[in-house]
Amino acid sequence: MAGLKNSILIASLILVVGLIFWVNKKETQGNTGKVIRHCLDCKLLSLDSGVNNLFLAENKEFQVVVYTRNLTWELATFNLNWESLGEKFPEINFIFYYGGKSEEKLKNWMEEKRFDFPVIFDPEDSFRKGNLEGDMSGIVLNIQDGKVISLMNPSFGEEYEDFLKEWMD
Repeated sequence: MAGLKNSILIASLILVVGLIFWVNKKETQGNTGKVIRHCLDCKLLSLDSGVNNLFLAENKEFQVVVYTRNLTWELATFNLNWESLGEKFPEINFIFYYGGKSEEKLKNWMEEKRFDFPVIFDPEDSFRKGNLEGDMSGIVLNIQDGKVISLMNPSFGEEYEDFLKEWMD
């Protein structure tokens, strides 16, 4: 009897894990190929007071859009060394969206981290709702000619840098 219960428990765990992977894969597949809609009504925050929303209108072939609702977790998408990647890949337009509710929290984080990129403050989370399927708390969208070609969670900077090198070749 105990063996049967253990077998059912193990089968249930395998089913749940498989279902999680399947849903994640479906969410990712559903997002590729989409044309990105930027939030033009959202507030732009920057440590450089001269920056304005015009950078969204830049028609670059390659864009990396970084979205997060979490600033505190060390592996959160904003905590990658984006400055280094921006210097190595000047042909890419890096765009950052923060879907959290606290503008003050974002400003403090930007000052503490000396985050030089402008960040689009989106407390209504309209960018995620308009562009992403599922309830992702952080993701990086790699965009070419306005369309999403892939989504990634580049927690390991070296692997993401290798991806960008391949993409630019």
